[in-house]
Amino acid sequence: MSSVNRASAQLGVRYVTAREAGFKSILDDLIPKSHVLLAQINQIYELELAYNEYRCLTDDELVARGAYFRSVSGVETNHLRICLNTPDQVNATAMKSRKDFFAANVFAVGYATHGLFPYRGKFHPQMVKAVMNVMGLKPGQTVLDPMAGCGTTAIEATIMGINSIAVELSPFACLMTRAKVGALDLDCRNFDALRYRADDLFRALAPLEEGPIHQPGLFAGLGRPRGAQVNITEMPPALQELLTLCYLDAVGYAARRKNKSPRDLFPDLLSRYLAAVKAFSESSEALELTLGHAEVICGDACKLDLPDGSIDGILFSPPYSFAIDYVENDRPQLQRLGVNVDELKCGMVGLVGTGRSREELIQSRLRHYFSDMESIMRHCLRVLKPGRYCVVVIGSNTNQTGGVALEQVLTETGKKIGMPLELQISREIEGIRNTMRDEFLLFFRKPNSVET
Repeated sequence: MSSVNRASAQLGVRYVTAREAGFKSILDDLIPKSHVLLAQINQIYELELAYNEYRCLTDDELVARGAYFRSVSGVETNHLRICLNTPDQVNATAMKSRKDFFAANVFAVGYATHGLFPYRGKFHPQMVKAVMNVMGLKPGQTVLDPMAGCGTTAIEATIMGINSIAVELSPFACLMTRAKVGALDLDCRNFDALRYRADDLFRALAPLEEGPIHQPGLFAGLGRPRGAQVNITEMPPALQELLTLCYLDAVGYAARRKNKSPRDLFPDLLSRYLAAVKAFSESSEALELTLGHAEVICGDACKLDLPDGSIDGILFSPPYSFAIDYVENDRPQLQRLGVNVDELKCGMVGLVGTGRSREELIQSRLRHYFSDMESIMRHCLRVLKPGRYCVVVIGSNTNQTGGVALEQVLTETGKKIGMPLELQISREIEGIRNTMRDEFLLFFRKPNSVET
């Protein structure tokens, strides 16, 4: 008998174990035991989204499209099966901390083509999947991301069978989005041969070494570069763009490494790119997925040229320009594509403004930022169908915005234009905590009857 039970017996009291007392998890009151959550869920916002997925989806839909569930009544979810078939996203020589991060977050960020080309401040794909489920988006409907960045919304929508329109001002980000989305439906039968011809492929990309290639049509009319043993122009456009993205990834990676050139880094990156695409192709075939269609538009979110009431849902994250200068981060890739970086900056939300002091600069940038965001949200209201959701994921570092909380101003903007906030969920940021600690999921809803 334990010391606790001996003491209890002397007092005439029987000690009751936790199991006998019927203690249970708080989840038992939210989600039945037949619905098993993924083990990596560790933040309250994830539980909130999981609970709302459970409320909004049937069991069959949870299996097909659920983001935070491992299984439903013993049936493994598509999300689990896709993620478990994901190869390593880091090379063998990477730091242990980097390997551990990707291993721990495979269900959140690294599956399908999401892990190709690291991009700071990106959406968590798993969260995007859950948000689209909570918004009520179904296969065949259309979601808009007016500030698409590296294309996370479009990629996830495609996997879920939802059509998407991705609008983005940066030509490099547009290329990235097209490459990642296009790779979801590539024929992978020749990938093994491509992997072993990395040097030939790099030489075939020589025009990008010799000078900037202006879009569209990266390789149109170039023919076979001298000495190359493979002809990029004969490959499917989606494969051309995937290889180009891999090359540009090597360019950026080399800029951060000492004594390593793009040519040195390209073979390993190519192997990882092809492995990730092939793994998803295998999962897609095994799960008999019907992929959605994605349209990528290189344009300005402040000037959306889309029909009124044509969109079933909107999901986007304004660039964290007060914390991250995306244009400078992408300068090597943009220059390779012949983009005037300084001109591009003049149109980027959050980067416009002047001032003789830091305070004047912040105030100027904030004025332009909120003016642009009101214009974008008015367009969102116009193109959205009545009763549907526009979800904005926004974070702010008040040290960099002069004490202004961006999410609060956007909430007031939604109220001002007639698209009120219906739900707010906060999440702790793990990846860029040196610049901001929290971001907010703002669920705005267009009334069933509204004047735009």
